[in-house]
Amino acid sequence: MFRRGVSVARRVVASRLRGTHVWIQPQPLYTQWIKPRSAIRLTEPARRYTTHSSLYLRTHTDIPPQLSTMDAPYPVPGSDGFVTLSFYSFFSLQSIQTTRSHLQAQWEALGIVGRVYVSNEGINAQLSVPFAKIIDLREWLEHSTVFRGRISRFNWALEHSQAFKALHVRVRPLVAAGVEVGLDVLANEPEYVEPKDWGKELDTPDALVLDMRNTYEYRVGRFDNAVCPDVDTFREELDQVRTMCSTRPRDAPILMYCTGGIRCSVAGAVLRGDGLTNVKTLRGGVIAYGQHVRKTQETQESRFRGKNFTFDKRRGEVVTSEILAKCDQCGSECDTFVNCAHTSCNLLFIQCPGCAEKHKKTCGRELCVERAQLSHEERVKQKLPPQWSHRERVRPELVFRDGVAHNPLDN
Repeated sequence: MFRRGVSVARRVVASRLRGTHVWIQPQPLYTQWIKPRSAIRLTEPARRYTTHSSLYLRTHTDIPPQLSTMDAPYPVPGSDGFVTLSFYSFFSLQSIQTTRSHLQAQWEALGIVGRVYVSNEGINAQLSVPFAKIIDLREWLEHSTVFRGRISRFNWALEHSQAFKALHVRVRPLVAAGVEVGLDVLANEPEYVEPKDWGKELDTPDALVLDMRNTYEYRVGRFDNAVCPDVDTFREELDQVRTMCSTRPRDAPILMYCTGGIRCSVAGAVLRGDGLTNVKTLRGGVIAYGQHVRKTQETQESRFRGKNFTFDKRRGEVVTSEILAKCDQCGSECDTFVNCAHTSCNLLFIQCPGCAEKHKKTCGRELCVERAQLSHEERVKQKLPPQWSHRERVRPELVFRDGVAHNPLDN
């Protein structure tokens, strides 16, 4: 049954459709980096699986849980057979470059694509996974001597497809906070509120509700009465939030939310370190809240309105049907973010179908319309330097006039 360093244990997936078990044939998954283990019957209960009480500050464990049910219920994959998910975990991670190399090679071999950051403080991952490889990914994590017992239930997306072109694993801070955020800081965790209880928290008198996302994310979807600092990076936002909260009583209620939770875990820990004692955050972020809304939409009204922006090819997931924004070119109701088809421009803006057809999926600049018609090979040969500063690229209101983006470089 086994070769050294290679697990060929049969895996079982609980079938959502028939209530039976689907047996997946054995196949090699692991290299020498994964500690060889005995065969595991995934239907047997894990009697000795224990973790730290936090879902994000994780301790090491030896016995994996029931792998076939740990992430259930499983979502319906997109038409391309992929599901999209995210997770993060804070723990002391050593040998970062080695870890990066193994993740890149072994997850790529499973057909996984996405964006992964690793650092001394842990991992932050957004992935699209072939549906047939979901259990393989969980089994890989739970057999790994590095990640076993440290990755909680996957945070399933609201809409599924191959949201990334390739897999990129990078060594970099999990969140660009602009301040040193080590495990000692992250130990000051905020209180995590389950999505089902978030509405009650929003009704707390005198609560300051903070949207810890970017202004363009806030533009297409948000909780009512939330405050989103008018800045362009998380680093600037954290600075401004700390200033805002410094004038409030230490026990005044502060509620925070973001896309998937990690920015609030970091920001909440920083605020707790500043001495604030009543800091709460939405567990799993807007993604998890959106899942809750879909399960309870017949009995409970969503407190989030609009779309949840995503940093991948989808550019957003619908939480409610309300459209809160307008096309940056014609002003009609629209909440579809696009990037200018001229890749050297890459301006991020909202564009309706009519303007997409009129301007050839570009920002309307003559240069962009012309170059967007070139073949990929021609565009690569004639690649131009970046056309905008970061602030301009994410602030279409600064550059659009009369439905067309204006750049001083054109003069």
